[in-house]
Amino acid sequence: MKRIMIVGGGIVGATIAYELSKNSEFQITIIDKDVPAQASTGAALGLLFGVISQKKQGRAWELREISLRRYSQLLVELQEQTGETIPHLQGLIHLCFSPEEMAKWQELASLREQQGWQLELWNQSQLQAACPTLNTSQMVGAVYSPQDLQVNPQALTTTLLKAAEQNGVTLSWETEATAVSVTENGDDKHSHTVHTNQGDWEVDHLIIAAGLGSFPLTQHLKKPLPLTPVLGQAMRVRLNNDNGLSSVVTGNDVHLIPLGKNEYWVGATVEFPEQPLVDPLDKVWEQACSYYPALAEAEILETWSGERPRPSQQAAPVIEYLEGYDNVILATGHYRNGVLLAPATATKVKELL
Repeated sequence: MKRIMIVGGGIVGATIAYELSKNSEFQITIIDKDVPAQASTGAALGLLFGVISQKKQGRAWELREISLRRYSQLLVELQEQTGETIPHLQGLIHLCFSPEEMAKWQELASLREQQGWQLELWNQSQLQAACPTLNTSQMVGAVYSPQDLQVNPQALTTTLLKAAEQNGVTLSWETEATAVSVTENGDDKHSHTVHTNQGDWEVDHLIIAAGLGSFPLTQHLKKPLPLTPVLGQAMRVRLNNDNGLSSVVTGNDVHLIPLGKNEYWVGATVEFPEQPLVDPLDKVWEQACSYYPALAEAEILETWSGERPRPSQQAAPVIEYLEGYDNVILATGHYRNGVLLAPATATKVKELL
């Protein structure tokens, strides 16, 4: 039986643990220095921009397509096993503000049709009919992606871990990997023991899926993976009276996600520098209110932020063996797409194993 340790209890590590737990030949442990679903996962909005992504071919599109196909089964599969319903919304609406933008989406829609996916182009009247509470005066239309979705990343992560534990995975939280003992194995090194503040684990394979926390471990292994932290920010708001949105709406990199009970998440994918929340969130709020005026009367319930790991010297994400090691796998550096690409990452890790 292969002893596998996964370092990182976010959405990526949890998905890997769950998918690998179906193999009876694996004895799996997952650890995290905190409790699960924190850091990048705790700050994520769970937007799965797959079909609607401008990634058209190559690895970037392949990973998105793998994930979307898996998500169509995964949420149902997890509910059947655990009894937990994972909050999610099917379909994404992307607002368009110029004819040139609409032409770009028309080209993508034609390509996606050839690839077996669907995008709908709406004119302004169709958008207004679908979302009567939006201010469409500055818009020429929208693109609707019925096969993309939004999922609650924290609920998904905890449910994945619950299912993995039911399948025999050992979960160990507030457990920090502090060192790894290795031996020489020909031209490669071989990790055999992971040392933590909670004790030592002997391993046959080590999977590093710790987001920004991956860097110190790779540095200890003398093959540092440079990762740049990128700040993402969001807020949860509540309207007194709302007859509004039932689908996710995104425009100019600002996202509005209905949560039910008159509550919304409002967030952005733009890369803000590290600075106090109020300045960049004011810009996000102004943009969101411009296309959904009802927000101007909303109560802000909470704000939050999180740092997302972007690889500095290669494309995101990094899914490969750590250079010079025959049993250390990197599954990290997902930047803004950890939730979207978690299933595809698990698939690629299985192939590497």
